[in-house]
This record gives sequence, C-alpha cells and structure tokens, in this order.
Amino acid sequence: MGELRDIKQRVGTLLEGLGHDPDEVASTLEAAGVQGVPRSNTSCAVAVYASAVMQADPRIASVAVGPCTLVLTLVKPDDGRPAGKLVVQLPKPVRGFVDGFDAVRYPRVIRLRTDGATPAPPTAGPPEATPVPVATS
Repeated sequence: MGELRDIKQRVGTLLEGLGHDPDEVASTLEAAGVQGVPRSNTSCAVAVYASAVMQADPRIASVAVGPCTLVLTLVKPDDGRPAGKLVVQLPKPVRGFVDGFDAVRYPRVIRLRTDGATPAPPTAGPPEATPVPVATS
C-alpha cells in the first residue's frame, strides 16, 4: 500500500505545482511546451504533461483526466500485467483549467486534432442549420 500512496502523493504534488489559478496552470503548461486536445481524456494538456513527467515510472501504463480527477492505469513492472487504477483528485485550479481548456479558452496549449480539425467551442444549443442551395429550373 505504501507504493500507491507514494505515487498518489507524487502526482498530487505535480498537479499542485501547476499553479494557483487556471490561468497560471495554462501558463505553466505553455512554458513547458505542452499542448493537448480539448475534451480528450488521454490527450488533454494535463494528461499529456502528467504522462511526460511520469513516463519513467514503469508502474504507470497510462494517464487520463476527467473534469475532477486524474486516473492512472497501473501495471506490474515485472510482467506488465494490469494492477488496477489509481484516482487522484484534481486541485481546484487544475479543475478550473480543465473546464476552460475543454471550452477552448486556452488556445496556446491546444493542439490540432490528428484528423486536422480544429476544436470548436461548445454550443449552447443544437448546431445551426446550413442553408442548402435549391436548384431552379
């Protein structure tokens, strides 16, 4: 149990060190050269940053970030078998950043999606209809 507590504490310290408010978190990530994809649990800027910092730990297979938590998928370092998930609560400034990042408020840490589309800000209602030209005879 000591190992899990150690990992959780290291991740918590890492997240706390990102900043005291959402804008400071964005600045820290930008200064580190981090970019991510909004509304992507495994490719958001916080997940990319945590993955890069924690990649040397053979017990961590992947990192995912939700609105309030960071989830580490763990493996046994000796044989790579699954070892469960570890959930770490995001500090309030990081939660605020994730919310703003998903709403596309931090363009300097946004990376284009692999399909080439740029993320669109969320809309309050259904998408607007695009007029279709009607052929006249």
